[in-house]
Amino acid sequence: MLIHPSLGIPVRIFRSWPRILGLLLMLLTCPPAWAQADMPDSDGAREETLTFANRPIFTFRETIGTVTPRERAELSLARLSDIDDALLSHEIELKGITIGDRQGIVLTLDGRLLFGVAPGDVNPEAPETIETLAADAKGKLTAAFAARLEQRRPIVLMRAIAISIGSAIALLGLVWLVWQLRIRFNDWANALIARSLQRATKGGLDWRRYGYAFTARVVQLMTTFTILALIYLWVTLVLTAFPVTQPLGAQLSHILFALMQKLGESVVSAIPGVVTVAVIVLLAQAFNLSISNVIEAAEQGNVRIPLIDPETAGATKKILRILIWGIALAVAYPYIPGSDSLAFQGLSVLFGLMVSLGSTGVVSQMMSGTVLAYSRSLRPGDYVQIDAHEGTVSEVGAISTKLITPTNAEVTIPNSVLVENTVINFSQRLKGGASLISTKVTIGYDTPWRQVHAMLTMAADKIPQIAKQPAPYVYQRALTDFYVEYELFAVVTRPVDRVPALSGLHGAIQDVFNEYGVQIMSPQFYEQPPQPLIVPKERWFTAPAKE
Repeated sequence: MLIHPSLGIPVRIFRSWPRILGLLLMLLTCPPAWAQADMPDSDGAREETLTFANRPIFTFRETIGTVTPRERAELSLARLSDIDDALLSHEIELKGITIGDRQGIVLTLDGRLLFGVAPGDVNPEAPETIETLAADAKGKLTAAFAARLEQRRPIVLMRAIAISIGSAIALLGLVWLVWQLRIRFNDWANALIARSLQRATKGGLDWRRYGYAFTARVVQLMTTFTILALIYLWVTLVLTAFPVTQPLGAQLSHILFALMQKLGESVVSAIPGVVTVAVIVLLAQAFNLSISNVIEAAEQGNVRIPLIDPETAGATKKILRILIWGIALAVAYPYIPGSDSLAFQGLSVLFGLMVSLGSTGVVSQMMSGTVLAYSRSLRPGDYVQIDAHEGTVSEVGAISTKLITPTNAEVTIPNSVLVENTVINFSQRLKGGASLISTKVTIGYDTPWRQVHAMLTMAADKIPQIAKQPAPYVYQRALTDFYVEYELFAVVTRPVDRVPALSGLHGAIQDVFNEYGVQIMSPQFYEQPPQPLIVPKERWFTAPAKE
């Protein structure tokens, strides 16, 4: 294959910085051209676009001999850069050439070779011929020459410089105005926050400083975005003012309007989904409010609902609330703008995985709390004993239960511990939250049991925390080898008084037994007494016992 002699001209480096700046901007704003499928995967074999005066002129695709498309573009650019300004107004000519058995077209200017169009430069995916490619390249190159000539005219250059300086002054004025508006808006927002949150300041926590910080960050972001947008518009206007950089300005304008159009289309297309999500949320909120009102009425005893007791109404309300909002979220998810994007789905999967791995213990505690609620084993105000802890239940939460001990200490017990251990409730069977207490004494067989019963109940009557009704009572729990075991039962009106009541009861029992000469010490004999240890019938009703 023959190669045209002019292809051997060496590449020359650009001689002025405006061309370098223009090429850099083109690299930033123009998408790269990809190689054809049948070309080898190397930088030199890929298609290359010739750019002159910031305008794409022609795309080289064919490798001629050893000269790759990139080298052809570089050689052509060097030739175009060497053309004298006096020749730019001349007409570009198209001439057909034959290279071996292949036909081509070269573009010339006043006898100078600019570049050639080969059959392999035709895009196989586009309905075009070598003649249409050459004609299109001629038109683009003619426009580039005209722009270059226009750029050299003093009046055009002065006008562009004037537009640049005037727009720069306007930019500075707008930036100053935005900054002043930022200060005024920030002061107005801070004053509004001070008035709105001053009444909400409680417990020494001043919410206003958090509002000030949030407002300052929002205003700062808005100001930065506005200033950057103004600078972007100024750069676009300056590039458009100069003939050579008009394509760059037009491209920046196209990018801006395309972005605005895309954002507008996204907003418009998201409106139906947002409305649907809002409707689903409002319906879920209304349904949840209705269910809550009904269950609260059942909890207060105003309404009787099957399978819902006042004790389990709170847990039922929480379960139904989670169920309602879970269904609402599942129904509304497909309508959330951006929910079909891979990023949104990836974050959803990641968040779900984190919740699944990190909330295993929490879910277990919540299930245990649900079991406690529906088993009705304890409720706030009950006096209970759980393992080694004893006290009044102050709160039955979804995750843990809190007890107030007689020493006024708060004990937090996980609900899973409650499910796994025995809960002794001293208040569940009594009305009004009362609590049952008991104490044991062992007395020898020589003391009449009726007298012991009477002394124990007399001691209980002396304690103010013990209720008169139901009255205290005594059981004989065991007849052992050495003594009789008595247990006194009494009701304390307030469970929190259990320990003080027991302490006072123990002291009263000692006083009463000492008063009537009965020794509280169980006899254990190592030898059998000479006479039987019995209680004569005349002593069966020894004071304070009554017949």
